[in-house]
Amino acid sequence: METWEIYAAYKNKVYHLALSYVKDTYLAEDLSHEILVKCYLTRKTFNGDCSFQSWIYRIAINHCIDYLRKEARHSSLLYEDVDLFNDKNGCTPESEVLLQSEKEDLRFKLRQLPSKYKEVIILYYFQEQSLKEIEGHLNINLSTIKTRLFRAKRLLRDMYEDVEAIC
Repeated sequence: METWEIYAAYKNKVYHLALSYVKDTYLAEDLSHEILVKCYLTRKTFNGDCSFQSWIYRIAINHCIDYLRKEARHSSLLYEDVDLFNDKNGCTPESEVLLQSEKEDLRFKLRQLPSKYKEVIILYYFQEQSLKEIEGHLNINLSTIKTRLFRAKRLLRDMYEDVEAIC
């Protein structure tokens, strides 16, 4: 299949699939373009075990999931940029009060977590230990650590969403 044929045939389908994942029209356009380029470049790896459309959909789904995972790591709720907090030029009394309030709110929410979730959050985000270091420290499986991190972040996110729903 030629470039324009793949693009014309699957442009809208891939766009709507990406949009269902990212919920942003401009980002979905970018992702669908990346996906279609990836499909064209790897079209020779298509072995015919499934339909061509299913193959493209699988690539699109995996690409969107990879994007969301990467984005979640970069915009993690607990990730703090130390340089931002140490910038004395941008600090105002109001921003310092807000920052302190946000930190206290986070500490309060962390205390509400079950201890098995709280300890992996603290080790990973605040003590900046790698997953392997946490595995050795806590003597539990790596997959268990990943699951606890995921669940802890979900619990924290739910706590913040509950507060936003009230406001």
